[in-house]
Amino acid sequence: MADKEKEIREGQEAKALLEAPLLIKSYEVIQNDIFQQWIRTDIEEASKRESLYFSLRGVLTAQNVLVNTMENGKIVENELKG
Repeated sequence: MADKEKEIREGQEAKALLEAPLLIKSYEVIQNDIFQQWIRTDIEEASKRESLYFSLRGVLTAQNVLVNTMENGKIVENELKG
């Protein structure tokens, strides 16, 4: 039961982070900055575009970890209610 309560709590914390205006703005600024750098690359700068791609993937992965944690918490919470 303690593990399930921990998952629920972590899910709630992840939800709060995903809804926090400062974190939302931070993710938007970072993603926009990466995109702007990407579109300004010259055709010969394939390695730079690849590096920017991996940077963007890292940001998206961090967001997905929070989303998955939130969703898992909701699932566990619904199981306990059900």
